[in-house]
Order: sequence, then C-alpha cells, then structure tokens
Amino acid sequence: MMLTDKVWKLLEPATTIGENLTKENIEKGIDDGTYQIFMDEQSVVITADYQDALRIGLAGGELNSLKKLEKKIITYAKEKKYKYVDILGRMGWEKALKGYKKQAVLLRKEV
Repeated sequence: MMLTDKVWKLLEPATTIGENLTKENIEKGIDDGTYQIFMDEQSVVITADYQDALRIGLAGGELNSLKKLEKKIITYAKEKKYKYVDILGRMGWEKALKGYKKQAVLLRKEV
C-alpha cells in the first residue's frame, strides 16, 4: 500500500518519537500484514500485533477523529480475540482516552 502524501503528513511527526520508522517501512509492513492501518479523512492510526495485544504504535490527526478510530480499533481487536489494546505514545493520550491504564509510557486497555 502506498501512503498518500496527506496520510504521511499526518503520520510523520509520530515516527520521530520512537522507532524512527520510514514511510517505506510502514508501507512494507502494511503490505506484508505486520501493520494494520485505520484511517478517515482527518486521521490515521497504525497498529501491530504484540503478543496478546493489538498495539497502536503511530497515530496522527485530529483528536476527535482519532477517538472515533480508537473505537473501531477496539471493535477490530475484539473480533480478532486480542486481550488488550496498547498505546505507545506521548503521555497526553492518557488524558485524552478513557479506560487505559498507564504502564510506564505504555497505556493498556482490556478488551
């Protein structure tokens, strides 16, 4: 999957926080199933399998839109029988999203 310039513009700031993923790394991961992509007109989220959790690793866009995508991710995680949804990200997400518990810099929600 080729990420459009608009999608990359939303994701790129998040790539510098952790693993410094490149656009090509993310595209390859989506193509081979390592990553999943959830998006709408205002936001985009990249997830990956991590043991018994679906981990949100990258996100960018408008906060209310991201909250709506988070609900879709929770539904997807339940359908796929994950026990948790994790978020690796800035501490601000702890205040923005309800139901997650801070575990170091990792937020986890049981699904």
